[in-house]
Amino acid sequence: MKNSAGTFSLVGLLLPVVLSFWLLAAHFLRMGNLYVFAALVSFPLLLVVKSAFVARFMQVSLIVASLTWMQITYLMLMTRMMMGDDWQRMTIIMGVVICFTLLSSCLFLHARLERHYGLN
Repeated sequence: MKNSAGTFSLVGLLLPVVLSFWLLAAHFLRMGNLYVFAALVSFPLLLVVKSAFVARFMQVSLIVASLTWMQITYLMLMTRMMMGDDWQRMTIIMGVVICFTLLSSCLFLHARLERHYGLN
């Protein structure tokens, strides 16, 4: 029974990581870039591999995803401001998405994930 509860807590810790990649994948699908979409949707499958390299690679990938979101936010903000559209709500939503992605990268600092991926 202990192993079952441990698996659920591990899945719970990794869920934001998966959601962060899928959210970015949805953006690229909306833009019509199917190759990047397919890569980002399947990217979380690397989490199955118990390796310190995989954990650090995912951390760096999430930081790069956050930087990508910042660039996307800037472009959307400039477009909306030039067109005279409402931009405040979009900026708040995108700020939350950026923070969520950055915090997802910090999850690999959790003791449970450090033990699982051998980061100690």
